[in-house]
Amino acid sequence: MTTTLLPSRVDVTQYAGKDTLVRLIRQEFKDCFDMLVEAGEKEWHAQTPCELWEVRDMAGHLLDAAYGYLGYFRQGRHGWPAEEPRGMRAYGDALGISALEYRKVYRWEVLGRLDACATLLFDYFDQLTEEQWTAGPVPHAWVGPVPGFMMAAFQLMDYSVHNWDLRKALGKDDFVEHEASDTLVPFMFGLMQITFAPERAKDVDLTVGIHISTSKNEHWTVRIKDGALTYEPGKPKKPDASFSYPCNEFCLDVYQRMHGGTAFGNKKSIKQFRKLFFTI
Repeated sequence: MTTTLLPSRVDVTQYAGKDTLVRLIRQEFKDCFDMLVEAGEKEWHAQTPCELWEVRDMAGHLLDAAYGYLGYFRQGRHGWPAEEPRGMRAYGDALGISALEYRKVYRWEVLGRLDACATLLFDYFDQLTEEQWTAGPVPHAWVGPVPGFMMAAFQLMDYSVHNWDLRKALGKDDFVEHEASDTLVPFMFGLMQITFAPERAKDVDLTVGIHISTSKNEHWTVRIKDGALTYEPGKPKKPDASFSYPCNEFCLDVYQRMHGGTAFGNKKSIKQFRKLFFTI
């Protein structure tokens, strides 16, 4: 029996991890772009797991995001003021609709713009200094100012999950590349926190254990109490519910593409926990 050893996770929040994160984004972009270019005309109109979007709209969304990120970096470079963050509640609907605007643009022009904007954006990531990477701040219309590494992490989330969407839509083997999903695991808890719906957690008191098969084979504790979600590394002593995931399924579960992994414990608690998040 052969045992495959997973590479240790690089801490991409630190400047020493910048090259790793940018390399992963470039690889995920290449995989995405190749699928979009190779898609036939019928596949270009195929439905994706995102209710509003066909394959062509996925291209429109990724172009829309890259174009917006270029603006954020310029805005931050000039020190121009930023608006109050709009919040993640409006994010999904707003970006879902804006992607549809690119249906008015010729397919190959959309792809040409995406290739150009992504290349410029990744060059920005390359140029970030240590201070910009770890502190920033870079304005972001939805979540507010963030350090440079978060801008890069958002892009890796986008490409990794949407590549899964594209593979599903195009009839390919659906997966999230392992090194990318392993790198994203800590960020997924932050995403879980910002998609938490406190109004659904009235009088909820839950301790949830999450095991993820990653390069670290790690355990996390999530607490829901007083209308707030908190998390920390480590295994809880007495969880009300527990979940065990391969790392790629964990990322897809947090993005609500599936109920992945295996759930253990009180069935009511499992069901209750799953209903505490809104979709983006």
